[in-house]
Amino acid sequence: MSLTKIGSIGINTGISFAGVTTIATLNASDNVLSVGGTVNFVSDVSIGGTVSIAGTLTYEDVTNVDAVGLITARDGIKVGSGITLSKDGDIFFTGIMTGNGSGLTGVANTDVIFSDKITFPDSAAGSINVGLGSDLQIYHDSNNSIIQDAGTGELQLKANSAIRNQGTAFYVNNEDASEAMIAALQNGAVTLYHNNSAKLATSASGVTVTGTVAATSYTGDGSALTGIAAGITTSNAASMTGITTVLDLSKDDFKITVSGITTVDVRGGSEGNSHTLRIHNSGIATVGFSTYFLFPSGASPIIPTADGTISLISFTVDRQGAVGLATQLLAGSSVNFS
Repeated sequence: MSLTKIGSIGINTGISFAGVTTIATLNASDNVLSVGGTVNFVSDVSIGGTVSIAGTLTYEDVTNVDAVGLITARDGIKVGSGITLSKDGDIFFTGIMTGNGSGLTGVANTDVIFSDKITFPDSAAGSINVGLGSDLQIYHDSNNSIIQDAGTGELQLKANSAIRNQGTAFYVNNEDASEAMIAALQNGAVTLYHNNSAKLATSASGVTVTGTVAATSYTGDGSALTGIAAGITTSNAASMTGITTVLDLSKDDFKITVSGITTVDVRGGSEGNSHTLRIHNSGIATVGFSTYFLFPSGASPIIPTADGTISLISFTVDRQGAVGLATQLLAGSSVNFS
């Protein structure tokens, strides 16, 4: 060991250095220790003033470092067990981040992926808000799950996924998707279900209802309706000489124009239903009735035969035909309007 230029060291207990190659200057006048080589301290070192290092400081197991400048860590920085700053620039933490995040950048176009759920309180205050004015809110109020359109304009649901190999569709199902409630197919039907059974479906020509329609009233033109027993419906028939004119008793009123010899027969009908028959003679005509017609006193009415005469007969279905039974029609007397 070589000591040079020692003026006054002011140390009463002596100096003990281990591994000092050269001490270039030890000057008491300006309190400067200049070491030209390597200094190894085998025990604790206490420095009451400022330490200035022009080169690189390498150390291990250091606590309570207060740095006012830039710290460069080769392999990252770890704070306890909760925060890690990797050498690649990533920050990992397990605690809660608080404060104003308005100054954060590079976040808007970055996907945020959560491996677990996000939990909000049961109230509108814990809602997911979409739009600068919270125009759309999604929340749970402890009783119901709510999607609320709080802004202007329309609330639109748009589907663009292939479901059940039926193309783009929108479905409303029960919780486990075992029952359908509403199904809407792009370029196809919109179907309403009851207990997973389709009841009303739209089509290119209108709607199809499966089951019974119960309504307090109907409006519009019902001329195209079929199988409707209510109301008065008229059937017109032209009869030729020597043939039988058959009345379909699904109608209520009948008008036949006859000439020559004609027999009136019936088919169908429901017990208790009443019907009317208007007979117009075109030329000399003779009109008879099948055995289904029962007239007062058992005698058929006398129908005028002259050209241009009009007769009216009303009758009610007393018994509908069945195996071994014949249809019975209770007819009134003929009324002549000629």
